Order: sequence, then structure tokens, then C-alpha cells
Amino acid sequence: MSYKVKEKIKGGTFSIPDVIADKHLRFASGDQIKVLIVALRHPEKSCDAHSISKYLKMTEADAEDCLQYWVLMGILTDQNSEEDAAEALPPQPVKFIPGKIAGDPVKPPVKSTPKTDISDYTRPSAAEIATRMEESAEISALFRELQMRLGKTIGYDGQCTFISLYDRYGLPADVIYMLVDHCVSMGKTGYSYIEKTGKSWAEQEIDTIEKAAEKIASLDKAGKFWKKFAAAQGLTNSKPTSNQTKYITRWLDELKMSFDMICLAYEEMTERTGKISYPYMDKILLNWHECGYKTPEDVETASKNRSDAAKAVKQDKTASYDLSSVKNSELNGNLKYERKSKK
Repeated sequence: MSYKVKEKIKGGTFSIPDVIADKHLRFASGDQIKVLIVALRHPEKSCDAHSISKYLKMTEADAEDCLQYWVLMGILTDQNSEEDAAEALPPQPVKFIPGKIAGDPVKPPVKSTPKTDISDYTRPSAAEIATRMEESAEISALFRELQMRLGKTIGYDGQCTFISLYDRYGLPADVIYMLVDHCVSMGKTGYSYIEKTGKSWAEQEIDTIEKAAEKIASLDKAGKFWKKFAAAQGLTNSKPTSNQTKYITRWLDELKMSFDMICLAYEEMTERTGKISYPYMDKILLNWHECGYKTPEDVETASKNRSDAAKAVKQDKTASYDLSSVKNSELNGNLKYERKSKK
């Protein structure tokens, strides 16, 4: 069955550029298309995220992301940008300095000391991202898929994050999908957290689906352990921090410690230090691992053996001291002479 637009539609019409249907319709999300249609409805007026969010019943942040997407695609312009502001000024003989009124005398710019950047990476510009999307169908597909998995429109910050994971850290698209799904399951969908986690995965060379699945299984195991451990110790945070996860993963996967052994190490730590110190707790468990202790009974037996050995040494020292005293008394004591009486 085929369809055709009616020749006479009640109400007026407005134009949509051909490039939208020819180039962007396949890649843009539903929300992005909605926002663009609202913006094109009155091209002579400026549109803003607040009014669009109220009209389309979406959050203002999502509306802003959608608008920024079309800015990146070269369809809309951001009137607050320095480039647009410069283009809007009439030609003038004096050099334009942002923040100065046209015609004001130009003062020499103040030289500032350039900041030293220890990283050679810079965020791509909007034009560079658009070019990257045109060059790579996988990048475009990556953005579309991640929008669905995150449940929100990916704006400039999100695009920079995922371009960084893909181009800078070399994570394959499938691994990025698994990474994002894991972050979503934890309720951590901030771009900075996702990029930090992706950087950590890249440093650990988690660059295949198999390695990613193994990593996620390990993290899930740590999360389940923490839930039980926190309840047993009366800890308030329901999820482990990244530092706590690092230690838990080490204790479970590398040292092969049981739940009871880790709880015993926690008790030892608090008794000895009077505070919570996971590095100190790690040293206790590492020492037990090197000694071959597998159960709390092993630790208790070893402690009793040390205590018995210490008592034996103490008794031995005491006995040696008493024997020496007797010998010294016999050798160095005052001799008493008694004369025998005649019968």
C-alpha cells in the first residue's frame, strides 16, 4: 500500500530543507526531529530550550541537547557563540574585540601566559564531529545506539566522550555498548564517569567482548559481595566505591579469600587501628594468603601456636635465670666455718 500527502491540508505549511530528509533523517532520533520541526516552524524567530521543552513535554536539558545536535550538524546556529556574534557585526575599520562596542578605540590585548597541558588530546570541534560522522557509518550508528541505551539525546559532551572512547582509547563499538550498559545498570550515566571507566578498561586492555564480559562479571561479583558485607558490618553505602571495588576484586579473584576471612580481616583492622583502612586490611589478607591460611580456624590455630610458643620462650628464660642464680649463690656466697667440738 502506498501513501501520498493530501493536496489541501487545513492550515498553513512551512518548508523543511532537503538535506534533513536526504542526509539526517536516518541518523537523528525522534526527539531531535521533533525539536527541529518546532525550530523550523518559525525560522524568523529564535528558539530556546525552555520554550521547546514546555511545548514537547521533555526536560530542558534534553531539549538543549537536541538543539546542540542540530548546531553540530550545521542546521541551526547558536546566537551566543563568538563566531555568530562576530558575523553579526557590521563591517568596521577597527579590529573587533569580544566585549567591546563597535567604534571604541582598540587597546593592545593583554598577553596571557599559556597554560601547560600535559595531555596532547583536545576535544574535537562541532565541525570535526560532524565530519567524523560523515566519514564513519559506525560512529553515526554508535551515537544512535547509545542514545537508545542511555534513554536520552546525546549532546556535544556525550559525543566528545564517545568519540574519545572510540578514537583516542581504541575501544570497539561493541565494547562501548557493554560499558554503557554496565554504567546504566549501576545508575551512573554521567559522561565523565563513563569516560573514566572506559579509560580504565583501555588501560587494562579490555578490548574484546569476551574480556568485557569477564570484567563485568567480576564487577557484578564485587557488587553482590559488598551488599552482603556492608549489611554484616553496618556500613551505610549501598554500593562500593571504585577504590573499594578494586580491593574487593583483588581479595576475591586474586587472593581467593572467603567472605568469613574478609570479615575477620575487617575485625582485625578495626581492633588494631580503631578506624577503617582498606590498605591496612589488604595487608592483613595478603599476609594470610602468603601464610596459606584459608579459614578463620587456620588464623585462630596459628595465633594460638604463636601464643603458646611465646609462653614457652618466656618460661625457658625464667628457668635459665633461676638456675644461674642458684649457681652464683653457691660459688660466690659467703662460706661459714664451724669448728667441731671435741668429745
